[in-house]
Amino acid sequence: MPRISAEREEATRRRILKAARQVFVEKGFHRASIDDVVAACGLSVGAIYTYFPNKDELIRASILDANREESDAVLADTRAAGSVGERLDRGIRGWWRYTIEAEGAPAFLAEAWGEASRRPLIRDLMARRHERGITMTSIMFRECVERGDLPARVDVDALSRTIAALTDGMVLEHVVSGGTLRFEDAQNRIRLVLEAAIREAAA
Repeated sequence: MPRISAEREEATRRRILKAARQVFVEKGFHRASIDDVVAACGLSVGAIYTYFPNKDELIRASILDANREESDAVLADTRAAGSVGERLDRGIRGWWRYTIEAEGAPAFLAEAWGEASRRPLIRDLMARRHERGITMTSIMFRECVERGDLPARVDVDALSRTIAALTDGMVLEHVVSGGTLRFEDAQNRIRLVLEAAIREAAA
């Protein structure tokens, strides 16, 4: 029997990951099963276990893959903008698109944060997601400093961590408010944080 090509193996793996993420977001970690992933991706149970030995590994891989893909896409989009304000706005729109507008994403994140205190796997995933967001934002602001769009004295790490905490908080606000958080309000809050950091650096 001919050996499956590396390209085909990768395509199958990504197909499984995409289906798994959809299932975990729609049903949550507890209710979702491997059978649900099978139904979503159209492959056999055996095919899935060929790539992922258990449900936990599938959770880990699907969430990390999606987070990497989304954050890379947002960072690339910010680099197509000009001023720091334009880059920030693009970053905010990307965060909103993937985190608030994406169907089921806010509730999924709220569940994951709740599970993080009880399950090491979920705690690790959420910590990685949090740090990746900080890293992406830090890269964007450091590039702005290098271009002279931000004062050199801006504490990029503190600024990025503050924005990460704010955006996570707004996800929870969106959930508990029944989805009433408006994009314009979220955008204005994040802009205020940047403006405060610039004022402090200039003082």
